[in-house]
Amino acid sequence: MTQISVILLTVFFVFVPTTLAAIQCWVGQETVSNGRRLPTEIGGPYQSVQCNDADYCFNSYVKRHKQGDDSYTITKSCGETGKCFEDGCRGPGDEKNCCCSDNLCNSSNGLIYPTAGILIILSLVFRP
Repeated sequence: MTQISVILLTVFFVFVPTTLAAIQCWVGQETVSNGRRLPTEIGGPYQSVQCNDADYCFNSYVKRHKQGDDSYTITKSCGETGKCFEDGCRGPGDEKNCCCSDNLCNSSNGLIYPTAGILIILSLVFRP
């Protein structure tokens, strides 16, 4: 088997299952007050879930303005029917609602797993 065949098979087995499956989104909520995260449950405020009935992930940012502090709440979820129609954000600076249509796109926590896997495999195949 040539290196090109190995690469094509690897790409096929990494991308096909993720494109056929439902979208994955981060789900959870956290509040930040005066630059500090308020205590959340063990394991962090967000979890990755399969959204079987959604085509989009949703992310909202709401500034609280409570008692003069600078607090805000971030909520991540599967996109609800009728709420998301295209990628992008809407709303004023104090209340942003964002929708996106890629796996785990409603976060900025780094590389998405399939992308990281492909980069690792390619670095091993094309080693000098």
